[in-house]
Amino acid sequence: MLLLFQPFPLAFLDGLALSLGVSLIIKGDLGAAPWDALAVGESTLFNLSIGTCIFINGCILICINALLLKEPIQWLAALSIFVIGMMVDYWITIGLETLEPAGFFQQLSLVLTGILLLGIGISIYLQAKLPSSPMDTFMVAIHRRFGLNLRNSRLLNEAIAITLAMLFHGAVGIGTVIVACTLGFIIHIFYPIMERMYGKWS
Repeated sequence: MLLLFQPFPLAFLDGLALSLGVSLIIKGDLGAAPWDALAVGESTLFNLSIGTCIFINGCILICINALLLKEPIQWLAALSIFVIGMMVDYWITIGLETLEPAGFFQQLSLVLTGILLLGIGISIYLQAKLPSSPMDTFMVAIHRRFGLNLRNSRLLNEAIAITLAMLFHGAVGIGTVIVACTLGFIIHIFYPIMERMYGKWS
């Protein structure tokens, strides 16, 4: 599905890690990553599944990215975000349905585990040349279109997402801050590990 062009094991691990990571952070109920926090708010407001909102937001960003970059719409990225959205819905409604953390420390452990899996998933798709997340591509589009450096583009990207999440009463909280502060560190650790793994599969 995702990934007719790359070794199936890495493609499967990518979707599994990303979707489970997102779902665990949401289940922790301390606040989700900025764009996921927006999807949680939209889900409640419009009575849609979180995965559906992730997909819709991704498609909107794909169109915005194409306009900003003056490039064709990346349809493979839409397929990727669709699969991730479906898998998030599976985890939220079936796989993790009975998982209810009791107390702050259990909530925090879910958030930290989710961040770990999210970092692994991102490290996988960066290595396997899978379609980039529309949310990540939005950062690059801001960087190229407005001449901001990548750090400031990332900050603006997340500021836009958090502002929208707050407008839609999304899951913004201490978990959102934890994700923003630690995810880059996790990716830095696992990127070379996934690079070696991908080298073996190729």
